[in-house]
Amino acid sequence: MITRLSVALDVAKEVGKFVMDHENHIQEIKEKNSPFDVVTEVDKEAQEMIIEGLSSHFAQDLFWGEESDYPLEDFSSTWVIDPIDGTSNYIHNLPLYGISIAYLREGEPIIGVLDFPRLGETFWAEKGKGAFLNGERIRVSDIKEMHRTIVGTGFPHQSAKWQIMEPVYAQIAAECQALRSFGSAALGVAYVACGRLEGYLQLGLSFYDVAAAVCLVREAGGEVRELGNKEWNVRSRSILATNSKIGMEKFLKDFSLS
Repeated sequence: MITRLSVALDVAKEVGKFVMDHENHIQEIKEKNSPFDVVTEVDKEAQEMIIEGLSSHFAQDLFWGEESDYPLEDFSSTWVIDPIDGTSNYIHNLPLYGISIAYLREGEPIIGVLDFPRLGETFWAEKGKGAFLNGERIRVSDIKEMHRTIVGTGFPHQSAKWQIMEPVYAQIAAECQALRSFGSAALGVAYVACGRLEGYLQLGLSFYDVAAAVCLVREAGGEVRELGNKEWNVRSRSILATNSKIGMEKFLKDFSLS
């Protein structure tokens, strides 16, 4: 039976193989909004492949990707694509990158698929049906004690955002077992879903970076909010994903973007 999830899985794996096969043959690297925000021709080709693969089955849906040249305003029945999450890792031949595909209904991610081809790991989730890694059901960690946790993050480039986050990092690093950064927000949030991390936080990202992974964490029994404790949504520019047991909110009690 052809379903949105089954097609998304097939497409993600096919495109993951394509991306991995082209890893050492990148022809073009361009800056987008800053020297730290780059795109390759492989990103663009991968996005085209994903949209073509999905739209051939679900032409009635909307399709939008990170490399689209227009803003997304309609989230009613929409596929959101990050063709390579972790492009900088990809360019540097680091294996921590992946294909992210999310299906949103009225702004809520109800299907999430992540394929990390170099790691040999494919995550997926569907609302009400659980979260999986390579076919095995996954759940968030049961760890409650902060000193036993590993927390992930994505460090900001902008000095203003760094100044906001530096005291938060200092508090977390003083209490957790380790603070890690992977260069892929989707990977970090997925690691919360499968229990490898107890929490992940980041300031300064977009909904397409984490939409698929948000579905994973929720279906694996975790919680996803913005920094500042508001409910995560497609307008959010930050994320706090946890196993719902470690109480990271205490590190953010003084958090403010103002």
